[in-house]
Amino acid sequence: MIITLVTDTFNVNNNGTTMSATRFATALMQRGHTVRVVACGDPAGEGTDGPEVFHVPELVVPIASRLAHRQNTLFAKPVQEVLTAAIEGADVVHIYQPWPLGRAAERTARRLGVPAIAAFHIQPENITYNIGLGWFRPAAHLLYILLRLAFYGRFADIHCPSTFIAAQLRRHGYRARLHVISNGVDSTFRPGPARARRAGEPFRILMVGRLSPEKRQDVLIRAVARSRHAARIELHFAGHGPWDKRLRRMGATLVNPPRFGYYSQEELIDLIHSCDLYVHASDVEIEGLSCMEAFSCGLVPVISDSRRSATGQFALEPANLFRSGDPSSLAERIDRWIEHPAERETLSETYARYGRLYAIDRSIKAIERVYARADRTPEAPAGYAGWPYRVFSTAFYYGIAVPALFLWTRLILGVRTEGRNRLPRAGGALTVCNHVHFLDSALVALAVFPRRVVFTSAPINLQNRWYGGLVRLLGGVAVPSTPSGLPLFFSELELFLAKGRIVHFFPEGDLKPYDTSLRDFKRGAFHLAAQARVPVLPLSIRFTPPTGVGRLFRRKPTMVVVLGEPIAPTATDPRSDRRARMEIARRSMQDLISRQAS
Repeated sequence: MIITLVTDTFNVNNNGTTMSATRFATALMQRGHTVRVVACGDPAGEGTDGPEVFHVPELVVPIASRLAHRQNTLFAKPVQEVLTAAIEGADVVHIYQPWPLGRAAERTARRLGVPAIAAFHIQPENITYNIGLGWFRPAAHLLYILLRLAFYGRFADIHCPSTFIAAQLRRHGYRARLHVISNGVDSTFRPGPARARRAGEPFRILMVGRLSPEKRQDVLIRAVARSRHAARIELHFAGHGPWDKRLRRMGATLVNPPRFGYYSQEELIDLIHSCDLYVHASDVEIEGLSCMEAFSCGLVPVISDSRRSATGQFALEPANLFRSGDPSSLAERIDRWIEHPAERETLSETYARYGRLYAIDRSIKAIERVYARADRTPEAPAGYAGWPYRVFSTAFYYGIAVPALFLWTRLILGVRTEGRNRLPRAGGALTVCNHVHFLDSALVALAVFPRRVVFTSAPINLQNRWYGGLVRLLGGVAVPSTPSGLPLFFSELELFLAKGRIVHFFPEGDLKPYDTSLRDFKRGAFHLAAQARVPVLPLSIRFTPPTGVGRLFRRKPTMVVVLGEPIAPTATDPRSDRRARMEIARRSMQDLISRQAS
């Protein structure tokens, strides 16, 4: 394929977006593709072994350019002749930023009939933090909407580096196909040789990233000051930015003042290998490439649990997370890892294996599939609805459907629920239940109330002209009728989980009334849980003879819904996790049924 990448800056390691574009270009060429790059820069000294670069000058925008320079980036000036030369004859155009160069490239691609996809690398919160509006969340929400109206609404395909940012786009009305593909870790980021610790050697903590307000290096400095081991901790900050002087002043108060530096990739890898712990304190992060590079080298991370950061997805244990912006919480986590070196060593090996899941080669293969299908006609995302419909659906669900179902199932049918204390209070979760009654979806919904469930359903249930609209209102999402639609379907369900929703599956597939013997499970539900790294909550429905007054008017058995213990991820490898949790869920549901029967 001939692939044109459009990015304001290229081939300089000054920010994650530029590094991603540079690595994608290199890896695509290694796989035999012809890569063209449109970027700002000076043609002088350009090598011959890289992609063909079409240079454009810098676009100077009053105030905005000054702010961009502080973040080590700039705006490129669109030159129509250059864009036409770079895009004409290409198979696909991949546009990295929504600024003037990107908008002009989209218009040029459309005029020339070349398919174009966009990448979402510019998190609005990064902008609001750096103009002093990080505290005012509506400003970021407005930017999401403006970016959609001005740029991203023109595309059928958007590349998202993380599920977190894809979920944000859905929440803000983006209807394109969202392809969650990591920026990818270069193969050189791997564990180094075993390092023998010398007596009296400091405990080295590393943090990599731009020195700016949203990255929160200040939280790490304050945490070290509160640590029980402050006298032996040595901080290393890799990066530069507008907060350089401020952080140096803060760090000067520590027993061991931090060391600051800007490193080449080889130097950074050596630094990672020399450190003992990695901290990612950022409040705002679209993926967290520096964290991925660190743990791919075997460095155990401690990560902020900020709701505006995707990096928390890489926490394999609770001890890998701390409360966002809280130095005391971070200090407690640092002290724990200092005092448990054997546990840190074991988890280091686990993280090194985990890092292989984010290898750049996997990302390139995924983006190739997107390029190959970029000219497809866009379709409505599974389960997506505009905000007026969502408001109406929510009001109907809580104001009409749930009260009516409660009265019917509890008072008329005598249904009971046990184990509600096992329901996770927040965060995404996947529920599974045996499929034994035409009302079992309603029973699951009531069992997890007040949380609302997304139900997977056969397409015929949503297409029925009598009750199809009701199924959609109650949270039904149609399972694709062809295997080719399953990848995007599961991607959309993963976005629901990322937004903290509950997604429900009947793993047996077909309904078999009043038969509580478990049949073979389909693996789709557990595949999704493994990919999203969310707990699986098993439920079981059993039948009991009517008792008390119910015997006078109930001819059929009454139902009891029992919630089991949530099943957390068991392995970093999705396939191993899928197999293990499917078996654990089956045993748990069988155990619930057996205990109920006895």
